[in-house]
Amino acid sequence: MNMEFNLLKIGFSLMTIFVVVMGCLINNIEKYMPVFLTQTFRHGKFAYQGKPSQLKIIEVPKSWFRHFYVFASVYTTLSLILTFGIYFLSWELSPWLVTLLDLLASSNRKANVSAVSSLLALSLLTIQAWRRFYETWFVSVFSNTRMNFSHYIVGFIHYFGSVTAILAESPGFIDDKGLTAIFQLKEITLGNIYGSVLFLWAFCCQYKAAVLLANLRKNKKGSIVTLEHRVPHGDWFELVSSPHNMAEILMYLALTFILFGSNTWPVVFLWVLSNQVETALLTHWWYKSNFKDYPPMRKAVIPYVL
Repeated sequence: MNMEFNLLKIGFSLMTIFVVVMGCLINNIEKYMPVFLTQTFRHGKFAYQGKPSQLKIIEVPKSWFRHFYVFASVYTTLSLILTFGIYFLSWELSPWLVTLLDLLASSNRKANVSAVSSLLALSLLTIQAWRRFYETWFVSVFSNTRMNFSHYIVGFIHYFGSVTAILAESPGFIDDKGLTAIFQLKEITLGNIYGSVLFLWAFCCQYKAAVLLANLRKNKKGSIVTLEHRVPHGDWFELVSSPHNMAEILMYLALTFILFGSNTWPVVFLWVLSNQVETALLTHWWYKSNFKDYPPMRKAVIPYVL
């Protein structure tokens, strides 16, 4: 079967377009929009508060976010093990996996990144997935807010698509007529080094933000005492309302440096950028409207800019 379309690029592009268009509408003319659209798009603390539509019946608890990271932890780990086996243990990729990747990323795909870059990117995504798994199950304190089921599904699509986008353009994952994928340290680039440093820095900052948010609902003994939203302070919160969103953008930007040359990954980054910026803007405006003494100099997601 000769599949010419890169379904991963198409899928991420459509999600990006939806977020950008809906975000612009919500940000500017929300009061003129049908309730079901607003209720579908908004979630969590900034969820739609007016008269609910029939979509209310397909909302799920926001705490179900943690399910994303159960899936992501398993999928990234299995992908990393498979990649390690191909590069170091001479494993052969199953024909059905080649067919699946051809279906998702076209049969004309090429190994546009090195084995070093692929393994590095997968390693970083794996530790990120496991850290988020730990955070959402053992650190974060979720309120009783809800989200549309579509948000829930998109979370799984994101992690499946992101990891698969790396595999699809990695050496050893393409029907290259018997050529062996070789892992060579001499292929390490400045993009790999700078990207890794940026990723790990943002990784640590995102964890700090998660802890600070969780502590707003806990006492000094670590017991949960409230589910109310409070104004966070400390670390990057002194500069932006959503440092966790900022860190997410920086981590995916770092992966873009590492995967420089990839045909699909830049589309993944644009999806993350658009989604995280819009979420941060809605969060920022929610804080400003609900807390009259909210720090006036604090921005939404980019210090001193946005």
